[in-house]
Amino acid sequence: MKRRTDMKERDDAVSPVIGVMLMLVVTIIIAAVVSTFAGGIMTSQEPTPSASFDVSMTNESIELVVQSTSQDISSKDITIVLSNAGQTRKLVPGASTVPFGFNIVEWSEVKGFHDSNSVGDANIKSTQAANDNNSKQWFGNYTLKAGSRMSASGAAFKGGLEGLAPPPEGLENLNSLGKGDFLGVITLDQWMSIFGDDGGVSTTEPDPMTDNVLKVGSRQKINDLDLIAFLETKGVQFTNGKPTGSFYATAEDTNWSFGRMCTYGDGFGISVTPGDRVSVTIVYTPSGQTMFMKTVAVKEA
Repeated sequence: MKRRTDMKERDDAVSPVIGVMLMLVVTIIIAAVVSTFAGGIMTSQEPTPSASFDVSMTNESIELVVQSTSQDISSKDITIVLSNAGQTRKLVPGASTVPFGFNIVEWSEVKGFHDSNSVGDANIKSTQAANDNNSKQWFGNYTLKAGSRMSASGAAFKGGLEGLAPPPEGLENLNSLGKGDFLGVITLDQWMSIFGDDGGVSTTEPDPMTDNVLKVGSRQKINDLDLIAFLETKGVQFTNGKPTGSFYATAEDTNWSFGRMCTYGDGFGISVTPGDRVSVTIVYTPSGQTMFMKTVAVKEA
């Protein structure tokens, strides 16, 4: 009987040890999984380069000279935002030049560009970087490096095309709304004013997929019940305010852009007079982070 008792005591002593070891192994596995997942998140974030600019403005022009950068930066990856007294103008890369002539002129010592005249100068040859028709200097087609000089006429301050209408009533702060925020606040009436009487809705992707096409994914929620009811008549199915699959809507006005930020006419434009203090912000779009910001005093041209 004593031998059996000794064996039972030894077995009882082993059980807690095995339990502790199993808990330790599980803890290590969970820690490894969490570490791997967190590492994946960290590495998936696009790092924001650092850059310094010398910025000058008059009531007729703006110029930005790159003083230094941590790396060469493609101009297609930046958005320049001008703000003055609550007014906003966004300069974003387009297929050619950003609306109203935001172009680049490189100093002569920068390889690939051999002209330091003002953009649009009548004496500039078509082969030179500063010529209006030379695509190398169109915003989005060039690379920023130390010495790069970007300039634009005062037309860059103005918002949109001649007769550009403001966004629908209630969406005046549109240029600060991401797509999720936009879908969260838009009403049926606002939707119709943007996409037309038929709503512009399609459950298949348009070809081509242009900037004025809004893609609504299955994870994006719409809060306006009247809008949801209307979209359901167009074949879109919803669960808890979210579509069960992606659908598309095409704005009648091609000035609309439905990217990471929903914009209309690249901002509404700003008025600039000598003595104003204009905030110049440069956003690195792959990360969505501000790369540079400075307040500049406007001088007389």
